[in-house]
Amino acid sequence: MTVGGFGSSGDYSFGNEPETDREQRREFRLTGRVTVNLELESPDPDEGREARVTTCYTSDLSATGIRVVAREEVTEGAILPAYVELFRNGAKAAYTLMVEVVWCRACDDGLWQVGLHVLESDDTAVLEWLETMAQALEED
Repeated sequence: MTVGGFGSSGDYSFGNEPETDREQRREFRLTGRVTVNLELESPDPDEGREARVTTCYTSDLSATGIRVVAREEVTEGAILPAYVELFRNGAKAAYTLMVEVVWCRACDDGLWQVGLHVLESDDTAVLEWLETMAQALEED
């Protein structure tokens, strides 16, 4: 499925990309396109308003961090619900996570690169997420 110039792919691979001056991750990363929906504003039940969500796509992800490309700026330091969808072994898997926006940088093409830190939180799928990332690393 392609949405507004973004696509999705079931092809993922791990790599130990070179560290840059700004890079802080020390883990192997899964590269590929995965859909991530960030809830920027919670729904207001009194007004019947739905949550404001932006759909992003990953450039890489690991057990504790996700780098996405977004169509709008995301506030650094924000703690947000994230809904991650990926395809593994021909099946769709969805994870509800809490993430912290660590950094947000403008790109030349009007998009934004956003660094997210996956937080341990009750009522999320963080344990399943960690298990999926560990299994993917073992398979590589």
